[in-house]
Amino acid sequence: MGYPKYTPGSQMPVMKDLSEDTRKKLKNKRNKAIKLGLSRFLPQLKALGFILIIMSLLYVAVTRLNYLFFKTSYFEIKDLEVVGNNYFSKEQIIKTAGLAPAMNIFGVNRESAVENLFKEPHIKNANIEFEGLYKIKIIVSERIPKYYVKAGLAFYEIAEDGIIISTEGMGEKDLPIITGIDTAGLVAGNSLLTNDNYFVAQKWLTQLGEKILKNISEINFSSVQNPYLILFNGEKVYPKSADDFKKRYDFLNALLDNLRKNNVEPFYLDMRGDHIVVRPKKF
Repeated sequence: MGYPKYTPGSQMPVMKDLSEDTRKKLKNKRNKAIKLGLSRFLPQLKALGFILIIMSLLYVAVTRLNYLFFKTSYFEIKDLEVVGNNYFSKEQIIKTAGLAPAMNIFGVNRESAVENLFKEPHIKNANIEFEGLYKIKIIVSERIPKYYVKAGLAFYEIAEDGIIISTEGMGEKDLPIITGIDTAGLVAGNSLLTNDNYFVAQKWLTQLGEKILKNISEINFSSVQNPYLILFNGEKVYPKSADDFKKRYDFLNALLDNLRKNNVEPFYLDMRGDHIVVRPKKF
């Protein structure tokens, strides 16, 4: 039996108009077409299913590892060692770095911790090392106050590299005092090396050396062309240069001893010429 003929303009035969055998053939043909279509996408479906399984396994693995590394005590810091500190205590260094015992070792940002340490003017150099999974070593070197710069009633503590360590000093430390330096607007952590007067004063202090500086109470550089020194005994001295003052320092001390023996109290001593000129105080 053939299929009902279909001509343009006529209606498509419906299933109920077909014989049972024809309907079965059409159904089988349609099923074969569906299976053929599915078979074309089967490899892609298998691949997609495989990817979904892998992603699920990875998600579970990452979740488990995240819990293991960051949510358990297996990787907590057990020991924090601090090396090179004198001014700060171990606890202060650790706190300044932003670290603490029991922190997760994988949560430590070494660069951030070092930056935190450098915010403190007393810290000159800093490094953080990991030793195994449970120990961190903090290595620091601290700035040491070398001079005072007097600012009003305050004494700014200055390190050898020109950094202002502290602005809260009251002159209680045995340090040479530099006066005549403009400190307006300066705070701890700023550098004085860009200040011309301080730069010249520091060169003087370096050239004079520790032995002579121990006997100098103050060096004034309000005028770099005409600085003056005040010795610990109160004598005011106008030097010719740092080198000349250093060469004639012993002779100056001998002269001062002789003046004291003769009960002569100098108002100032002028060393800017070839001979030391003494101006005594008037009584």
